[in-house]
Amino acid sequence: MIYTVCGHTTKGMPARIVIASMAAATVMTNLAIGTAARPREANWTIRDGRLFVEGKWQFLKIGKPLRDFALPQACEQLTADLDTIQAKGFNAISLNCYWHHFDKDGDGTIDVSLAPLTSLIDAIHAKGMFPCLSVETYGVGGGQIPAGFWKRYPDALAVNADGKDVRDVEYGFGTAVPSLFHPAYREAVHAFIRALITGLPHRKILYYETTVEPQFMGHQDLDYSAPARRAYEAWLAKNGLQGPAWPDAFPVAGAFRADPVWLRFRAESLADWVNGDAAAFRAAAGADAYVAVDYLETCDSSMPRRNGNSVRFLESLTCADIIQVNWHWRSGKQTANVCAYHNVRDVMQRLGREWAVTEHMTLNGSDYKPEQVPGILRSTLAQGTGFGWEFVNLSASARDPFSLYNDDWSPKPLMAEVDTPWTQWQQEIAATPAQGGSEVRERNSDERLVE
Repeated sequence: MIYTVCGHTTKGMPARIVIASMAAATVMTNLAIGTAARPREANWTIRDGRLFVEGKWQFLKIGKPLRDFALPQACEQLTADLDTIQAKGFNAISLNCYWHHFDKDGDGTIDVSLAPLTSLIDAIHAKGMFPCLSVETYGVGGGQIPAGFWKRYPDALAVNADGKDVRDVEYGFGTAVPSLFHPAYREAVHAFIRALITGLPHRKILYYETTVEPQFMGHQDLDYSAPARRAYEAWLAKNGLQGPAWPDAFPVAGAFRADPVWLRFRAESLADWVNGDAAAFRAAAGADAYVAVDYLETCDSSMPRRNGNSVRFLESLTCADIIQVNWHWRSGKQTANVCAYHNVRDVMQRLGREWAVTEHMTLNGSDYKPEQVPGILRSTLAQGTGFGWEFVNLSASARDPFSLYNDDWSPKPLMAEVDTPWTQWQQEIAATPAQGGSEVRERNSDERLVE
């Protein structure tokens, strides 16, 4: 028998691989939302784009709190709020761990105690909720690299087409952006991921998310550093391709930046970076660990700068289980970003990828208006989302515009569109057809698959 695992076909997989399918419509009695799932004792299976626990579909209402989980008080406060959060129907908490919070000198080792975070994960699990974990290990969009790393490797900065060191001016953070091709950067990130996961109760964690919104950058053209050149020339030789010669001066000519071979290299290299992080997670959590990857898609002229080529990037993601579409809603046009979902479905169909399709930040407190919420959520269901919705920032703060709740945990108007009619949303979710598919991979707490 041949099975598909992480985008590869392989023979002789264990009996924990199961083949199953669902009816197009699922009755409410088969859908568990916001109920105790006892994840450690139960089998976790992703099939047809959905999570099943002991044979029952579990649609996830995922809350992502943005805090410094290296601080004991942040872990303790979230633990104290779990009853309130669960009462609102959340059954999954995604803990976002920033590299610079846990590894101050950037050498890949953990510099703080993991006991508070371990206690928080244990508490989430004990409530019958799913702990999930994400990392931020890049310098674009809010994450940053530990200061100690730059002291040792000042040459690890990405370089743009004008020959300038890159900082995150697009999102306004001004953080230094590393070259994804610098070997010391890759080694340190992978060491950090392995150390973090090894030190946590990883068998209680449902899935792991690689760094947020993987991209180069939309407002600058990169990377033209010395490590990028070495990687490009080695890639050409490995693949037997004739590409444009590396530019001998800055600024880099537009013909080189737009060359299809160069763009293919960038797309495949970006995916290789993500695949490497996924491998680091699985090296610590087991080969059967579920991995989620953000797919950032604007469907406009910035995409060659962001990822080289969207379809080639998706084709080269070999070890994703869950694809989280980013910018899934065109706020200006008030329509779904159908192009993004189309690209994902196209690759799934052509290459036989068994991905669960969902969204990165289905809703956040800043980018949407309350009257938009019903259309946005129904759009995700129409596009096949059956895995879950992600809500950011899961916190109680009237002053934080990104937060979804007031100081007393009453929902702000945006989140009230979700929480107040939650029973009705459950009914709509339950009536949504499965996205399809037949070959699945199952995870069990005491049994691991070998890829």
